[in-house]
Amino acid sequence: MHGFNRGTWLIRIEDVDGPRTVLGAAEEILDTLGRFGMHSAEPPVWQSQREAAYQAAFEQLVEAGFVFPCSCTRREIADSLAIGHTRQACHAGLPGNVSRWTAWQTATRMAGRMRVPDDDAAILTFKDRWQGMQTQDLASEVGDFVLKRADGEWAYQLAVVVDDADAHITHIVRGADLLDSTARQIYLQRCLGPGHSNARLSAYARSGERARRKTQQANGRHGA
Repeated sequence: MHGFNRGTWLIRIEDVDGPRTVLGAAEEILDTLGRFGMHSAEPPVWQSQREAAYQAAFEQLVEAGFVFPCSCTRREIADSLAIGHTRQACHAGLPGNVSRWTAWQTATRMAGRMRVPDDDAAILTFKDRWQGMQTQDLASEVGDFVLKRADGEWAYQLAVVVDDADAHITHIVRGADLLDSTARQIYLQRCLGPGHSNARLSAYARSGERARRKTQQANGRHGA
């Protein structure tokens, strides 16, 4: 796809989830790609080395009042959504600035959860190149979602939004199994605002299972 659109092919190692990272797997991937002549136009980006970038974006969202500490489990959130509730009791503990957040999170070991809007503002619509028009109500279908886990690990949603922006990605191509994440990522882009480098992406495409097996993720920059 990058060649068809005259874009740039880049490699990103998505090892943001440290406890689940398999030692040596990334190096094996890079070696395999190299044997097929597939070399990144720039040095590969390792999410595990981008702590400062994720922290900066997180602090921006905290200062803007989008993030709150939460001890709820995934099951509790799912049960809350099932009965029509989109807010948790811990939402009242929202710290107002980064220093208060840091002290709170360190003392309580809570996760940092992103607040989604209410009513019509929660409804996001976008066009996927292969899946067509998509609409998702973040409040009723997703709920407030985690950006930083209680164990200190960064969530995938925040990491990929920051990485895509910093790499000036213009077209996102991922497996159709990740279609459900798109609205959350668009919402994060909007909340980070134009001051976050190139935080607005222009096109999405979610491939089917058959294509996903060939390439788990292909990102293109500058028209790719």
